[in-house]
Amino acid sequence: MSLNYILAGATGLVGSELLRQITAGDTNAKVFCIGRSAPPVENKSVIFIAHDFSGAIDWQKNKPQNAVALCVLGTTIKKAGSQEAFHKVDFDFVLNFAEETARAGATALHVVTAHGASAHSSIFYNRVKGAIEEKLQSLQLPSLHIYRPSILLGERNERRTGESIAASAVKFLAPIFKLPGLANVQPTPAAHLAAYILRVAQDAAPGNHIHSNAEIMR
Repeated sequence: MSLNYILAGATGLVGSELLRQITAGDTNAKVFCIGRSAPPVENKSVIFIAHDFSGAIDWQKNKPQNAVALCVLGTTIKKAGSQEAFHKVDFDFVLNFAEETARAGATALHVVTAHGASAHSSIFYNRVKGAIEEKLQSLQLPSLHIYRPSILLGERNERRTGESIAASAVKFLAPIFKLPGLANVQPTPAAHLAAYILRVAQDAAPGNHIHSNAEIMR
């Protein structure tokens, strides 16, 4: 039986890459895209389910079987407009998705956070990422995999200045990132991260696992 996927964040950088790789690979796999907007993909294996991440998912007749949950929800404080709005997306929405997919019988949850995530960080962004990591680990899910990429590289719908600078500089700095201790801050291509997540998802180990950027890039 093909592995199916429940995907939150399908219209974003990593989410769209996950969707592309899944639909280009196993043609029998179904992808249940959960969110406010349907991804711009015409494929019979893609099933869009409208959801605002504030309550129960209305599966109707589309409740998935033999599925893993992939969560790549995320925003920036600039785009969200405030720290409160950022927390709602990167904590509340992620938690809702985790709980709802667990109730639906997802065999594993895969969540992308960020390098530097820590509930005790002095940086608000990293602190929220760390807080959701701790909360997810407390849920005692059968299998939880957390990914901590560095600055993400790829074509976005919106422009992010920091990531644009990283994309321009990364080819010149590639040799430096091979030095001990620097692999964790090496910019992470979205396509590479998506491929890594899907490889892990094929045989996700039980328990809680955190994948560093060094591990992802290796």
